[in-house]
Amino acid sequence: MTHELKTKKRGAIGMQYKTFSFDTKDVAVNLESRRISGYAAVFGNKDKAGDILIKGCFSKSIQERGPQSNANDKIVHLWMHNMNEPVGKIVTLIEDDKGLYFEADIDKIDLGDREITQLESGTINQFSIGYSYVWDKVDYDSEKDAFIVKEVILYEISAVSIGCNGETCYTGLKTAEEVEDKVIELHNEIESGLQGLSMKKKIEILGLFSKFKALMLVKPEGDMKNKIRSLAQDQAAVNPKKSLFHNVKFK
Repeated sequence: MTHELKTKKRGAIGMQYKTFSFDTKDVAVNLESRRISGYAAVFGNKDKAGDILIKGCFSKSIQERGPQSNANDKIVHLWMHNMNEPVGKIVTLIEDDKGLYFEADIDKIDLGDREITQLESGTINQFSIGYSYVWDKVDYDSEKDAFIVKEVILYEISAVSIGCNGETCYTGLKTAEEVEDKVIELHNEIESGLQGLSMKKKIEILGLFSKFKALMLVKPEGDMKNKIRSLAQDQAAVNPKKSLFHNVKFK
């Protein structure tokens, strides 16, 4: 595995997300049948994650868990990547030369009404997929500085207001090599531990890891307050009268 792929794998534990923005003319909404259609991903373009999706990367997922499969854990249509908020049933899922085309029948529920209304108005203009990489089907192209993704495991398609991403950081180890080794080791342990579970349970667990990674990026307000407090105290010690924070009160 190349250094680039190791680095990418290190930052890709848990479920990943890719978002595709569309013009309102690119999504069809049939108000009578409550069927929506459009593209959830496109092929051949380098995205913000440095990936180029290749036609065929979704084919195994479609075959095994697509709308025409016999699977109980089919690929689902969600509201904002929330596994507790299924909003409709995917009835068509195919790869064409442009990308991943889908059609979904939206349920007669409040969220379904909202999705139809906001897709039609253009308030929501993004679809996003929840997926995980199949690492032995990912190559790195040094000339394009891009990862060529030939297969992913597709879990769900969501209508989203703001696209998610799977970027993360990890702390606590001394060197980059230690971090890389431990994260790859953890990734392999997670994949091994998920074997035998239903697809729904796998999605739930991967989603929890994604939330955990997002929390790793959060800097609590208390940290900033402590920095400001420390700066104010330092300045006050040097020159109490001229401190920029002379009149600032800290609780």
